[in-house]
Amino acid sequence: MNKIKLAFIATAILAAVGGAFATRPCVQCEVGQQYYWNGTGYIATGEYGVDYLCGNGGVCTYYKPDPIGQPNYYAPCRTGGYAPQY
Repeated sequence: MNKIKLAFIATAILAAVGGAFATRPCVQCEVGQQYYWNGTGYIATGEYGVDYLCGNGGVCTYYKPDPIGQPNYYAPCRTGGYAPQY
């Protein structure tokens, strides 16, 4: 009987720890620094809706999902054509 009770307690602890990790918020690309491809390299953008907009087209902006582990990797974030607002 004690072994069954211990198994239930262990299962409850593992479920609690797993639930804590499952509820942490995921990182959204829109909150990080945005970059756009100018044909030769990635350039930092300003604030969306103020300094640039995304129209029709392919990928508008990129972001760095892991700036420490992979500092030169850029992943697509916003879709549409990049349009600077001056």
